[in-house]
Amino acid sequence: MYRLLCDATLMAVWDSLPDDASEQLTLGLADVCHDPEAATEPWGFDDGIHRQLIRPLVTALIAVNHERRTVRIYDIQRRRR
Repeated sequence: MYRLLCDATLMAVWDSLPDDASEQLTLGLADVCHDPEAATEPWGFDDGIHRQLIRPLVTALIAVNHERRTVRIYDIQRRRR
């Protein structure tokens, strides 16, 4: 299991999402914490570190530290339908 890291600014963004988008992000990040490679796609060059979680209503850019077993969120964006 990986530990999720998220700063206060991004927590505020997460909290401001509509309920359905917030739920997608929460469930998606839970999957990421169990298996970051399977739950995400490469972000740019596939270096195994920079990944993106893509759901119908929200995306998150993350960095995975396999040595420390952490996942840090760098950006959260609401997707428009």
